[in-house]
Amino acid sequence: MYQNILFGINTDMKNEKVLEQIAKLTGEGSEVTIVNVVSEKDMQASVRTGVHFDEIKERRQESMKHVFNYFNEQNIKYKLDFVKGNPKSTLVNKANSGDFDIVVLSNRKAEDEDKIVLGSVSHKVAKRAKIPVLIVK
Repeated sequence: MYQNILFGINTDMKNEKVLEQIAKLTGEGSEVTIVNVVSEKDMQASVRTGVHFDEIKERRQESMKHVFNYFNEQNIKYKLDFVKGNPKSTLVNKANSGDFDIVVLSNRKAEDEDKIVLGSVSHKVAKRAKIPVLIVK
């Protein structure tokens, strides 16, 4: 069992299998840190439309409710962290911070039946993280 799990999540995550895998990795005293990175592109678009960072966070939290509900049902302790920046480098930096035992990602590209390659974020994190990385297809 892992104590400190870094879960990099995209807002529109549809892969429920990743939640089941996280449940298998947790035990007593485990905590999952859910990290959602708001990219510079998303921030620029929000400025043009007059949407503030707090509104972006609220919208994203709403779309991630199924994740929170699952963790609550499974009695998995978690915290949510919104970060501004580049998703690839932000997740790699967090993974290599020494605060986490494993990184868990859903392979967004694999959610589509006809795609079997890793997405760019999954690929970079897997290549550069100094801790184990679990990519759930």
